[in-house]
Amino acid sequence: MTVTRLSDDERDSETLLEMAEIHYRDVLGEMEILIQCVRDRDDLPETETKRVLTAYRRAVQTLYDERKRVEDLRRKQRGIVGDYAIDFDAARTEIARRLDRLRATRGAG
Repeated sequence: MTVTRLSDDERDSETLLEMAEIHYRDVLGEMEILIQCVRDRDDLPETETKRVLTAYRRAVQTLYDERKRVEDLRRKQRGIVGDYAIDFDAARTEIARRLDRLRATRGAG
């Protein structure tokens, strides 16, 4: 079995990705509070409310786009392509097993 350790750069980037995910979650929570405050206010003109809601929708869409980028980077870092990841340890084990069988039958005549 081979133990693979993350390099310092990989650990740093994984830490940054985790921090970004936490930040995105926090911002979404705060934006939900903001939108509820805007909806609860009666003193804002309707045009101002619509402007704020439009800006909110754009900000949320941007946030989701960035969050998707972070998730794509995470998947890429883990070696996941599409919905699949290659298990190199299992592949190595299977190749070694087949080579052993070939070696065992080599002298069998």
